[in-house]
Amino acid sequence: MDAAAVKSWIMESGVDLVGIVRAEDMIMAYPPRPAEALMPTAKSVVVMAVAQSLGAVYSPDIMLWTRNKMQTSRLLDETAEKLGRRLEREGFLSLPISADKPVEIFKRDPETGKKFRQTRTLGFISLKHAAVSCGLGQIGANNLLLTPEFGPHQRLCAVVTEAPLEPDPPKDLDLCKNCRRCVTSCPSGALTASGYNVDPCFMYWTYGFKRLPPSNLREWPGFVRMLLHHMKHRDTVVETGQTCITDVDNCIECMRVCPVGERWKTIRPGILPQQKSGGTV
Repeated sequence: MDAAAVKSWIMESGVDLVGIVRAEDMIMAYPPRPAEALMPTAKSVVVMAVAQSLGAVYSPDIMLWTRNKMQTSRLLDETAEKLGRRLEREGFLSLPISADKPVEIFKRDPETGKKFRQTRTLGFISLKHAAVSCGLGQIGANNLLLTPEFGPHQRLCAVVTEAPLEPDPPKDLDLCKNCRRCVTSCPSGALTASGYNVDPCFMYWTYGFKRLPPSNLREWPGFVRMLLHHMKHRDTVVETGQTCITDVDNCIECMRVCPVGERWKTIRPGILPQQKSGGTV
């Protein structure tokens, strides 16, 4: 099970992209989550990507994209589980990292102890940083992984393993041309000229709310008005139940407007109406 054999088996399983990085060389996000924290004897991290259906990305209702997201995650998770078992049969301790949940949940910054404005979630490793580490792509202005083949339209998973597999070098890619389409299309204001703010993005993406939870008394009237508006047009209780069961999202506009992705050039629609979602009322 050398690197070439691992990659060949993964691609035959229906995965679109694969790369390998040495565990010690993986680029860190913040807070840092090194592979060695999950497996002290880790030697390699195998990163896999499956392209999403572009038809789902441009579908009229975001729930159709959510379903496609779930299906690509299942394919990735199944492949990672099978690869982990194969590597362990070869004598290498291995740990599949899911394309989706679970995630770590934090109310305070684990490095400083300072309380976050709102609760944050964090993957056990940063899959997009792992992908950058082995040359699969770069992180764009929309804070998403961009690959030359599919732009921002893929899901990721990984396998941390003791197997000493030959790594792929990072690449100096120039995919994001700073076109600012993601910034101008962001309905939550999370993307600005100065960078990315996770809090408004998370609130809009998860609940469809354009306001953060109040941090002082002056913000409560506006927040309550927003809630009343949403309750008038939406059944928040039913939507919350559906979100918990099927993981429905409320926004992927920054993905939809991104022009990166060679494989999509001939089929990308020219007209892009906003998707129907809980956040569009």
